[in-house]
Amino acid sequence: MTVSEERDDFVEAFCKIKYDYVIVGGGTAGLVVAGRLSEDESVNVAVLEAGELRLDDLIITTPGLSNAARGNPTYDWLFETIPQTSLNNRAIKWPRGKVVGGSSCINSHVFVRASPEEYNDWEALGNQGWNWKTLAPYFKKVETFRLIPDGHASARQAYEMTSHGTTGPLETTISNDINESNMLWIPAWNKLGVKTVLAGAESPIGAQFTKSTISSTTGKRSSSLSAYYVPIADRPNLHLLPKALVSKVLFARPKDELISTGVEFTVADKQYEVTAKSEVILCAGVVQSPTLLELSGIGSRSILEACGVETLVDNKGVGENLQDHAFTISAHQVLDSRHSLDYLNNSPELAAKAMAEYAATKTGLFASGSNVSTYISYNQIGLAALKKSSVVSSHRIPGLEKQYDLLLARLRNSNVPAFQFTLIPAYSSWLMPEPKPEGVKDCISIMNCVVAPFSRGSIHIQSSHPGDDPVIDPHYLDHCFDQELFTAASRQGLKLAATAPLSEALDKCIVPAVPLSTDDEYKDFTRRTLGTFYHPIGTCSMLPREDGGVVDSNLVVYGTKNLRVVDASVFPLHISGNIQWTVYAVAERAADVIKQEARTHT
Repeated sequence: MTVSEERDDFVEAFCKIKYDYVIVGGGTAGLVVAGRLSEDESVNVAVLEAGELRLDDLIITTPGLSNAARGNPTYDWLFETIPQTSLNNRAIKWPRGKVVGGSSCINSHVFVRASPEEYNDWEALGNQGWNWKTLAPYFKKVETFRLIPDGHASARQAYEMTSHGTTGPLETTISNDINESNMLWIPAWNKLGVKTVLAGAESPIGAQFTKSTISSTTGKRSSSLSAYYVPIADRPNLHLLPKALVSKVLFARPKDELISTGVEFTVADKQYEVTAKSEVILCAGVVQSPTLLELSGIGSRSILEACGVETLVDNKGVGENLQDHAFTISAHQVLDSRHSLDYLNNSPELAAKAMAEYAATKTGLFASGSNVSTYISYNQIGLAALKKSSVVSSHRIPGLEKQYDLLLARLRNSNVPAFQFTLIPAYSSWLMPEPKPEGVKDCISIMNCVVAPFSRGSIHIQSSHPGDDPVIDPHYLDHCFDQELFTAASRQGLKLAATAPLSEALDKCIVPAVPLSTDDEYKDFTRRTLGTFYHPIGTCSMLPREDGGVVDSNLVVYGTKNLRVVDASVFPLHISGNIQWTVYAVAERAADVIKQEARTHT
């Protein structure tokens, strides 16, 4: 029997099983939901993932190699936005994980959460039960936080233990190999009047050493693959099918009610169907959950008809309300190479030495994740008082004024971040709009992020073929107030670079090459350097349907009885910080919601 025949037999056997739950997407959220639902031995759970199962892949497991995964088609979907008129017609790369484990296998490991007020806003938008109080236990349930034995003294003093989990599947720590420039970051912020905050504190306002999804014992990346799938891979009631591209959800329509019955998918260009007795759960992510809904006939009638897809549920909210964390970025040449990691790119010998250290001991530079970030409120930058009339304007989606009211309240609240700043101890070629200039030596980069943008974008299909890339249009800077916020963030980032002790380690500014002064110069800088933090949300928003919602507060798709979405696409309003911890927590809570409903109906 050939390999192809063995694969065909395996897929056909997979399809013969009548599963209780069929989960589309074996990424960050999907593997959490699958693991928790399959704890019940009486149910069968299927997971279909378009990417490969890559166990013990060094590019995935080695923390310092995450950049090698992004832009590599083995690991990354290679999505791009359409050219953005506000960014000098630049298209922005949008890496998304295309492996079992999803983006948790290719991200930069940062493990933070937002302020309580930001999660409470989700409930204020009409989602009863989605607030800080209900999510807090799940943040702890996700993780086991441990410091690296004999770790760096600064890391050992940088956390607040009561807010961390100690028995969860995901391993987290504070990276041990702290670069010299990281040690200057917090004192420079302190000099600007920004306090030091402990990692995991309830309010993230301040400068901090950040947690990372890295094992303190093995030095390897901790992901949904390693934490939620590998330990239970042999469960007889949990079946994973990698390299399976789902093309649409299948429905029955008794009495005009849409009931999901399974999904259609392809493996090696052959088409199959698999049955779900209870539910189909989309965990395909911010890009592909809305496009799968559209391919299945749920979305705006005009978009579906243009692509030749029959409309089953006309809902203009599908694929809308897209929000993303974007940033501007500056680069600064350092006086001493100890303050930068650029030498790993400049010297193959030193890079090989560091890799050999990691291979032998699972320590050193390749065992480290991101180290420091700072979150500050709107009033800490000293911007003018806000007037609603100058900010709120008519927009594309219904219900947006409710979101704007909450965003304005956040900006007036000194406990809620408006900006995030992150240090990268290198010239980040992946993030910079242009290569490092000739003759420039070792650098650091400072990322200046607006955490709650007012602009809204969209993601939609452009054909009925599931293999075609969707149209990703974030509409960066579409709202004029975002430009003001980015100008303020960029000014603050450059002010930090000019503040001791960080300034004492810097030689000159490389990007921008010419000092900025006027608002127009800062706006041009934003257009030239703006990029994405890879934190898109909102395209299947959990909102009342009349406000543009796609799923209800139980994550059930409007117009269906038993189709859910569980991933960052359901976040209705953006939050501060990197989103992976929140994705894990939402998936954990969603699994409990699904279990409770199943008990109620039996």
